[in-house]
Amino acid sequence: GGYTFCFNYLMTFVVYSVKGSMRPICWLHISDIHLRAGNEWSQDVVLSAMCRDIKAQCAKGIRPDFILVTGDVAFSGKSEEYALAGSFFNALQTASGVSKERIFCVAGNHDVDRSRQKLCFRGARAELRGPSQVDALLGGGEDLETLLMRQENYRHFQNSYFTGQDRVQTTDGLGYVSQLAIEEIQLAIVGLDSAWLAEGGIDDHGKLLIGERQAINAIDMARGGNGPPNIVVGMAHHPLHLLQDFDRHPVKYRIEEAFHFFHCGHLHESETHTAGPSGSGCLTLVAGASFETRQSHNAYSIVKLDLLRGVRSIESFQYNPSNGTFSLASSEDYQIEVTPTRTCNVGELATAMQTYSPALAPWAHYLSALLLNEKAELPIPDQNSYTFGSFDLLLTLSDSNLKRKTVDFLTFRNVLRVLYDRISLSEIFALHGVMVKQYGEALMALSDSDPSLRARLEEHDKDVRRLSRIKPRRRHSHILGLLGDLADANEWHLLREQAERHADSADAFVAIQAKRMLALALANSEEPPDKAEAIGHYRSLAGSESAEFGDIGNLAILLLDSGCMDDAAKIVLHGIQMFPEKSSYFLDIGQRVVEATGNRELRTQIENVARGKT
Repeated sequence: GGYTFCFNYLMTFVVYSVKGSMRPICWLHISDIHLRAGNEWSQDVVLSAMCRDIKAQCAKGIRPDFILVTGDVAFSGKSEEYALAGSFFNALQTASGVSKERIFCVAGNHDVDRSRQKLCFRGARAELRGPSQVDALLGGGEDLETLLMRQENYRHFQNSYFTGQDRVQTTDGLGYVSQLAIEEIQLAIVGLDSAWLAEGGIDDHGKLLIGERQAINAIDMARGGNGPPNIVVGMAHHPLHLLQDFDRHPVKYRIEEAFHFFHCGHLHESETHTAGPSGSGCLTLVAGASFETRQSHNAYSIVKLDLLRGVRSIESFQYNPSNGTFSLASSEDYQIEVTPTRTCNVGELATAMQTYSPALAPWAHYLSALLLNEKAELPIPDQNSYTFGSFDLLLTLSDSNLKRKTVDFLTFRNVLRVLYDRISLSEIFALHGVMVKQYGEALMALSDSDPSLRARLEEHDKDVRRLSRIKPRRRHSHILGLLGDLADANEWHLLREQAERHADSADAFVAIQAKRMLALALANSEEPPDKAEAIGHYRSLAGSESAEFGDIGNLAILLLDSGCMDDAAKIVLHGIQMFPEKSSYFLDIGQRVVEATGNRELRTQIENVARGKT
């Protein structure tokens, strides 16, 4: 209960070109087309109407950059059905202006020829009962090759129709990754095969597999190449809740940790949901069927990623059988969470900020730390004064000038994530610094009428200056994001495994953060030896130049809970001296020590130290 670690990744992501503007990235999402011979007339009525509507949307200014097709291209995986698919994709190219090299497909259960390899399929269904068996099968060999013959016609169509597509297959032969550059933004398109153990119908539910090995292979490929992509767009045919239990949880975690979008189909009904804080993590989009019958409410979607606003928009269009046209059925907006790959440090940013606006100098280090996620506490209105709290807390309050200025100010961090190293910091401020300047001016005006606010802002700035001198900041990596997500989810066992793996990292900053997370995981164990080990780790952290107030606080709480009252009291006093701005935090812990010991002299001593007395 008492051990906390603030690892706040509010990763709204705003991208500016050097000229200061950029159009949204846009793509089409279609699924479940179910093309089959003998049904051409009904299919043509609906799909021609869809193409006409897509063309009309393009005439209104929509510019699709690529198209995702999340499976069930055919009805039964027969070769003649893919001849129909070729004709449909030709028409789709004409309507959308998207070339075949940028149309990406994955297989669905209807792309499986169920008349083939029946015994092999049944044997695989019976034998694959755990991750070790799946890992072994996906390592390659005759068994997997034989099983994949059920998708032979689909795979032949994919390889023959989409010739020239930059699509690299994963080593297991199931998934693939394609790299795209759009307006200097690097995207990775990741296709996962969820249908390799599919048959179709209700009997598939809870019996399907993607295989964590496939997901890991694809994610590693997406993150490789020419550096990590800005955006990862993933897709598979089946929603993840249809996977076997042992596969669903690890695959879901891998996808939500690595992807910004995950597209699927199969359900024939549209739905969306998000992961992560404030709904800004991975966005799962389940598409409706593009063709079920001529009487159905068939559907397709347009997805827009407005990087200037940090917003993902999904517009769903539905077929009306009564008039044979598609029209807008729903429109939803979501934030987006993206981890930066490289940025400046606090000192660099503070210097550039002061050069841009000398009036910001008194708090430039504090403001820089907020922009770089090295400080998380912001001024928040509290009756007739101000307190300091998280951005998420600020968002729950009613609209105000300070709230609007704060939101605008924090969008500047997204500018840094994209433009840093492309143009100089002075150029970044010249183009977009007004949002920082206006926030600083708002704080100045408020502090003029509230001296206590001014004093606390000055303390925050001093704290950042001190820490920036003794603790060099390094860029965060996806490893730190993974550890933070596990801590936020209270996945202590998994956190311990991952933290132990990275505690000896060659990157000193990653190593120290992994050690901090390891201590947190051990502190939350029910085993006394683990808690003792956590105390050792926190002692080491508290005595280092990399110490954070949470290290000292968690150490004090552990000592208190283990009955080491004198040590706990000493650590509380040490924490107040090191982090005077956190006095109230340490006073709360000290009060627990006083209550446990009845030592009133200790209370007086703690209060005197908090007031700056010896």
